[in-house]
Amino acid sequence: MSKHTYQRLSHPPTGPHAVEDLGHAQNAAWWTVMVLGIVAGAVGTWAVVVLSPLLGIIAVILAVVTIVVGVVMSKMGMGSYTYSEGDTATNSESLGIK
Repeated sequence: MSKHTYQRLSHPPTGPHAVEDLGHAQNAAWWTVMVLGIVAGAVGTWAVVVLSPLLGIIAVILAVVTIVVGVVMSKMGMGSYTYSEGDTATNSESLGIK
């Protein structure tokens, strides 16, 4: 069994093999946003169940923090694709077409 390494793209790919080239969400920004989003959703749900305005405000703050953290981490390069020469979503190789 060999381990495949794929080049990262500058932007999400398009075409028949686009899903295969996305890297299966193996980046820190995606995981952080998902965990924070789930926590914000859980706190918001609990706020509705117990009718707590304070928990509702905390849930909204967590949701905003989630968005900010995702954008900042992505701009830091923790969730974006790297760009190298010839690594575009328009050439056959990057689309997985041999």
